[in-house]
This record gives sequence, structure tokens and C-alpha cells, in this order.
Amino acid sequence: MLKIYIVGILLLFSISAFAQQQQIDSLTVMYDSAPENKQHELCMRIAHLYANANPVKAIDWGLLSLNNTHGNLQEAQTKQFLGSLYFRTGNLNKSIEAYKQALQISNEIGNDPFKAQVQSALGGTYFLAGNLSESANNYLQALRFFEAQQDKNNMVSVYIGLANIYTKQNNFAQALEYNLKAIHIYEGSSNKFKILIGYDQIGNLYQKQGNYTKANEYFLRALKIYIELNNLAGQSSLLLQIGSNQLAAKQYTKAIESYLQSLKLSKRLNMLPVQAAAYNGLAITYEEIHVYDQAILAGIEAQNIAKKANLKIELEQAYETLSRLYKTTEKHDKASTFDNLSKEIKDSLYNDSTLKQLADLQLRFDGEKNKRKIELQEKEQQVLASELLREKQVRNSIVVILFIVLLGLAGISILYVQNKKIAKNLNIQKVEIEATSAAILKQKEELAQLNTVKDRFFSIISHDLRNNLTTMKLYFDLVSNPDYETSEDMEDMTKQISSSVENTIDLLENLLVWAQAQIKGVDFNPQQLIMQHVIKGNIDLLAGNAHTKNIELSSEVSSTLCAFADEDMINLVVRNLISNAIKFTPKGGRIHITAHSNPDGLVQLNIIDTGVGISEANLEKLFIKTTNPTTLGTANEKGTGLGLLLCKEFVEKNNGVIRVTSQPEQGSTFSIILPACT
Repeated sequence: MLKIYIVGILLLFSISAFAQQQQIDSLTVMYDSAPENKQHELCMRIAHLYANANPVKAIDWGLLSLNNTHGNLQEAQTKQFLGSLYFRTGNLNKSIEAYKQALQISNEIGNDPFKAQVQSALGGTYFLAGNLSESANNYLQALRFFEAQQDKNNMVSVYIGLANIYTKQNNFAQALEYNLKAIHIYEGSSNKFKILIGYDQIGNLYQKQGNYTKANEYFLRALKIYIELNNLAGQSSLLLQIGSNQLAAKQYTKAIESYLQSLKLSKRLNMLPVQAAAYNGLAITYEEIHVYDQAILAGIEAQNIAKKANLKIELEQAYETLSRLYKTTEKHDKASTFDNLSKEIKDSLYNDSTLKQLADLQLRFDGEKNKRKIELQEKEQQVLASELLREKQVRNSIVVILFIVLLGLAGISILYVQNKKIAKNLNIQKVEIEATSAAILKQKEELAQLNTVKDRFFSIISHDLRNNLTTMKLYFDLVSNPDYETSEDMEDMTKQISSSVENTIDLLENLLVWAQAQIKGVDFNPQQLIMQHVIKGNIDLLAGNAHTKNIELSSEVSSTLCAFADEDMINLVVRNLISNAIKFTPKGGRIHITAHSNPDGLVQLNIIDTGVGISEANLEKLFIKTTNPTTLGTANEKGTGLGLLLCKEFVEKNNGVIRVTSQPEQGSTFSIILPACT
């Protein structure tokens, strides 16, 4: 399906009607005889009139106006305008350069409103160039200013841009949130620009829900407004959107017609991003109706335009489509080449680093909003305290006046009563303020803890869990290869797949238990535990893993040894420690489990292995939440370090202690000390 995000970006740059050539000619004559201090203004008026009719000429007049600028702000505004024109004609590198120059000037002169405008435009340009993290960074910086100023028009532009980014990342929940924010601003508006953008976004939402009839209804409403404005750039963009909706609805003939109309207008205006998207849409549509020759030609056109304009997202779509087409037409060499090119761009767009950067930017933005909210509450408390102080001063003044007027015992009595009442009210208000401040502090601490949990979740899910699943996929791809027939290889690969699955299950189990413990805690039900039963149950559960590596797994635990602890927690601790011992013990090694009572009324459980051991440096940070190290097992088993953190938390929850002694290449001994049964 064609990527529809390009339309939302271009709409922001295409709202002016075409100017009459007579106006341009008249201004050109005026420019030739104008004094120097008027030439910049005339150049820019001519450039704006050319903007939609002939962007290339608009650029020429914009560059000419730079020679006549007076003051930094005038130069920055000209750079901003040139950036939008370069964007429209598909020269993204020059567009970014012009916007960055305008941004630098705005920083120097301290013009925050203009700076936010430029950052919003940069966000859209970086997006089409495939730099999603820089796009989000600029959008969010602009949004801070626009929301603070309640600049709803510009808030709309940023909301649409952020929705496009999250749609591209398949984060539809976040995309929907920003789309709904934008639509909420349009409600009740009489401004035609707001209304038509609103129609476009509502159409997008219906299209994502699969309601193509409703989507088409709103797209046609927007197109009607562009026609009334005589705005060909907007018409070209909306026709591209309509074609995308018709393609999704399997109305292939109508889709081809819409794409061709969009191409006709975008070629007239030299709008390369729209041209690339339209050719991509045509390629996919021709592919659906099995007209492969036309599909390949359209795909090649999309590729050439996207390369010329450095449109990474459209280039990735073209490569992906051409790969499928060549595979369908049995041109496997070409199919393989384009498949590799597509994957190369995808890797650059959707790697772990980009995902992490986007999540970090969103979390930081949300955190700063919450921080500002808390600061506002604190200021309100300060204002309340000041008002109380003033109230006290006023009341004291009244008491003093009464004391002077009455000059007697009655005045003194009244003063006493009034002061006592004021003191009581102030004490009550003081208690209320302290309670409110404590609640605010608690909110701060909870926010910090939740952000830490989110960061840890993201790190584990985007790196460790994804790596495990990727490894499993590679194994399955290799096994499914027709050339992969050797029984010995098959047996070895099956073991590796099994190991990867087990690692993933262990990771998921520890991740879910840890997340539950961090966010809402776990139930704690201590009881009398026969340690022999606990050890035997976990040995039986993990015996298969030990057998796979030819590891001797044995225990020496008295049947009368009893500890007082939570059964589920201690089972998870013992299971994690035995599983770790198996991971880090080489084939043919030995794991022995002992348990005994201490003289001070405690039960000590020891898990002793002949594994690779742990260095002194890693021992010191083994149970530290922020720095816990991870190491590959002797069979390349992977872990996140969560298991040992859970062990420490659960043992301490049961009023126990966990210890470890180890030397590299000489094995390790993990000891759990728990309260004995009374």
C-alpha cells in the first residue's frame, strides 16, 4: 500500500492561489526602477507569486532577494522561504541546509516564534529524507513553544508531522493520539485551510480503519476546497491521497486515473516528492492487476526520482516493489538485487538506535511537560502561602487598630480571641499545604520510577528480545533452505533453535515478573518450605537442559530441612540460579546443590558449579540495577541480567541474603540464606 504520509507534509506548503501573470509583470517592472531599500520586498513578492505556479523561478527570485536583505531577521525569513521551495522541488539536502541557516540566525537574535516555525519545517523535511529521529526532535522542540503560546494553527502542523512519524513506525496508537489532537483543533473552525486539513486527516483515519467509502467522502471535500482556491499543488497532493485510498479499496482503474492526474499536475509544478509517490502508487496498482511491464516501468521512474531527490522513504518503497515484480516475472537476479537494496534502507530507517531515540525523545518531552505542571503547582502553593501571609498581616493590623481604639480590657480580649482563631486557621492551612507538597513530591518520585522502568523495558524489548527472535528467524530461514539437507547440520541447527527458544522463554518470564514487581509489586505469602522438595522440583524441571550439555546435576539436601519463605519467589530464585549455572558450565561439567542449617537459626542453600567463573570486576556490580553485567554462556546462551536482580529482590523480600564467591575458570558458588522454620 502506498505511503500516504507524504500528502500531509506537502499540504502545509501549498495553500496559496496562483497569481496572475500580469501581477508578476507589473512587479518586475517596479523592481527594475525601485530604490535599493525596496528591492528585497519586491523580490519576495514576486517569488511568492511564483511559488505554486513555477517553484524554480520562485527560487531564482528568492536567491536574488538575499542580495538585498536588511537585517538578520529578513535574511532568516528568506532562508526559510527558500527551504520550503527546495522541499517542494525535491532538493532535500538544500532544503535542510537553508532551514538550518535560518535556525542559526534565529538563535543568534533570540526570536523564539520564528525559531519554532523553522523547527517545524525542518521536522517535515527530515522525515521525507528518512531521518526519523531528527524529524521527531525538531517537531517536539517546536511543539514546546507552540503549546506554551497556544498557537493552535502551528500545533496542528506539528501534530500531523508526529502522527506521520509514528505511523511509519507502525505505532498506530501514538499516531492516532496526535491525529485526534489535530482534529480536535479543527472542530468549529471557519478557516478553510483548517477545514481542508481536517478533512484530509479524518479521511486518513477512516482509511486506516478500512472504511474506504467514508475516507473518500472526506478526501473529495478537501479536493473541492483546493479547486475553489485554484490551488494546483493542493489538488495534486489530494489526488495522490485519493489514489492511495482507491488502491486500498481495490478500485484499481480509478486509482490509476487519480495517480495519473496527480502526476500531470506535479510534473507541471516540478513537485518531485509527489511524483515519486505517484509512480510508486502506479507500480503497486499495475502489479495488483498483473500488468507487470507497466508496473516495472512505474517502479523504475519512482526509483529514479527518489534517488535524484534523496527521498529515502519513497526509494525504499520503489526497491521493495521492484523486488516483488522481478520475482513474479522470474528475473531472480534482479529481484535479489532490489531486495538487498530495500533491506539496506530499512536497516538504516528502523534500526534499534532509531527506535530508542524516538522513544527517548517522546519520554523526555512528556517528562518535561509533567515537570512544568509540577512547577506550576508549586508556584500556586507559593502564591497561596503569600496570600495567607498577607491575610495574617491584614488581620493583625485590624487587631492593632482595635487595640488602640478600645484602649481597654475589652480590646485586649478581642485581640486574644482573634489571634487564636488566626493561628488555628494558619495551622490548618499549613497542614493542607504540607500534605499537597508531599503529594507532589510523591508524584515526582513515581514519575521518575516509571520512566526508569520504561527505559529498561524498551532496552530489553528492542535489543535482547528482538535479537533472540531475529536469531530464531535466521535459524528457521536456514533450515527451510532447500540446499540445507545434511542430517548432522539439521540436528545441530535444531539444538540451536531449541536453545534460542528456551532463552527467549526465560527472558520473557523474568521480564514479566520483574516488570510486575517494579510497577505494582507481587503477593508475599511466606510458609514452611521443605527445601528438599524445592530443590528436587527445579532439578527435574531443568534436567533436560543439563543433559543436553552432558552436565552432571546432583543435590545433597536433608528431607527435614525447612525454611520459612514464599514458595513462588524461592522457586523462581532457585530455578534462575540453576539455569545460570547450566549456561555457564561447559559440557561435561558438574553442578552440585547442598543445604544445611546454620547455628544462628538460618537455612543456607549453596549452588556450586565448575563453570567459567566471574571476574572480580563483574562480581562488584553483579546485583546493581543500573550496571548489572551480562555474558554469553558456554553454548552462546544470551541473558539480560534480570534473573539475578529478581533473585536479589525476592531473597531480600523473604528477609534473606544472597551471596556469591567465584574465580575465573574455577567455577562459582551462589548461596541463599533464609529464615528457618520455627
